[in-house]
Amino acid sequence: MSETLPGLPEAALKPLILASSSPRRRHWLEAMRIPFEIQAPEVDETPLLDEEPGDLVLRLAELKAEVVAGRNPDRWVMAADTTVAVDHHTLNKPLDAEDAVRMLSLIQGRAHQVHTGFCLQRNDQVHSFVDTAQVVFRPLTEAQIRWYIGTHEPMDKAGSYAIQGIGALFIEGVEGSFSTVMGLPVERMGALFLQLGLLKPWMGFPR
Repeated sequence: MSETLPGLPEAALKPLILASSSPRRRHWLEAMRIPFEIQAPEVDETPLLDEEPGDLVLRLAELKAEVVAGRNPDRWVMAADTTVAVDHHTLNKPLDAEDAVRMLSLIQGRAHQVHTGFCLQRNDQVHSFVDTAQVVFRPLTEAQIRWYIGTHEPMDKAGSYAIQGIGALFIEGVEGSFSTVMGLPVERMGALFLQLGLLKPWMGFPR
């Protein structure tokens, strides 16, 4: 997908490449009117032995950006990866309904952390970081958990819930960035874009 803003000359900077098929990340870029196209790489997302959740999402974000940047010289590539962590458990996307039951049973009635790794790369220029938010879940019964899984919303989400969907009903509070929980740390991303001066060629944003 690509998006072109009216009034920009044809010689303007080529659109950002989003190295992800996530509709949540696409939503944020569309909402901010940043021109982009999608090239989602296929990478092995298996955690390394004893890999911490923050290290995992940073490594995967950097790997995705590196793969796509290698195919697109001189283009800016943005990638991200998100996981949920509670105690010593890293909760990625559930394998099946029972795995989703396990994850939601672990996080209900308590706080957990959401880590999103972010990477922006062009050639050998790499900017990456991890942003973390804390989410507090309301207590849930097994019947409520299974009802939620029956909506199918949890099945492709890290931690088995979507804060921007039905899962919002189960949230007591968020400490940190809401957008980080959705999968893209927009506040820090925006600051980086401003620092690099990228918004002016992409959007005509005044300096």
